[in-house]
Amino acid sequence: MSKSTLKEKWGVMQSHLMTGISYMIPVVVGAGMLMGIGGIAGQILNVEIWSPEALNSSDALVSTFAWITQVAGKGLMNLMYPIFAAFLAYAIGDKLALAPGFLGGVLASEMGSGFVGSILIGLVAGYFVKFANENIKIKRKYIGIKTMFIIPVLGVIIVSLASKFIVGPIGVGFINGITAIINAVGQAGGAALSALLGGAMAFDLGGPVNKTAMTIGMQLTSDTGFTYTPVLLGILIPPIGIGLATIIDKLLVGRKVFDDGLGGSGLPSMILGVVGISEGAIPFMISDPLGQIPINVIGASIGASISFAMGSFAHIGVPASIWGWPLIERPAGFFLGLLSGVIFVAVASVFRRLSIVKKEEKAQVK
Repeated sequence: MSKSTLKEKWGVMQSHLMTGISYMIPVVVGAGMLMGIGGIAGQILNVEIWSPEALNSSDALVSTFAWITQVAGKGLMNLMYPIFAAFLAYAIGDKLALAPGFLGGVLASEMGSGFVGSILIGLVAGYFVKFANENIKIKRKYIGIKTMFIIPVLGVIIVSLASKFIVGPIGVGFINGITAIINAVGQAGGAALSALLGGAMAFDLGGPVNKTAMTIGMQLTSDTGFTYTPVLLGILIPPIGIGLATIIDKLLVGRKVFDDGLGGSGLPSMILGVVGISEGAIPFMISDPLGQIPINVIGASIGASISFAMGSFAHIGVPASIWGWPLIERPAGFFLGLLSGVIFVAVASVFRRLSIVKKEEKAQVK
């Protein structure tokens, strides 16, 4: 296969991914804002808004905000991967691929394979439905049976099997791998462990690696007294940094390098990041995983290691938002780490996006 053919295929793939992203963005932003509102209200009311006690509180105001956060916000956020996988599949296989794609996204969420799983299963659903629709021949008078029964049923069966035997194991492999790495690096010293925890938190922005790193961070803080600050910074740095990138790109390179879709998602990403919701940065990550993931990981690692070096210490329970800083010991280290990581992510994201835009422009000229 020639290099130009590979570029064309990758261009088509990016187009499919962007379709899924465009439908997912309103879900992420809406869910993030609901949870952000609940989180801020919880801090104002001095309650743990995610607790069962808040949800069942006799105080109507507390229970309402807890319901908005735990039921409405979380429920909508849980639709993020199903929506993405469904419309990724739709971009490839049209309407018949929606149901298999949605099922695949649900299973990716439940099996812990996150955005990697939702991408893979969305592709499986889309291309299978497209293949089946083009190759299953049936008399015209029975076309309804093909479109209403045969293809949807075959699609969900294939997606179910692929999820169990391919996508699920990928999620488990990610979790086991990151756990082993963190445990191994833990012997190398606090700065290295902080960098790895922060980087792992930033890897998939709420996905399985993120949740594994958070669990390990909580265990370390509880059992050994290690600081929880790297976990907090791994949540905050990517969405704030990426949001800032969409604001400063013209200042840095003299032009806008984010298209309207991604550019319009920058401010919501920053706002969500400030209140401790990293999922606002997922559209940027999925649009350019090979570039954005390393940038997020490096930025969070820089911030986490700086905070450790300056002696910043956070206990479990400190809110994962800017507002949690009064509960952090030696907060100067927290803020310097946050600023350093955010600046790195913002600047690196702008130049990465500029290189992509220039390559696209050269390809169009040819």
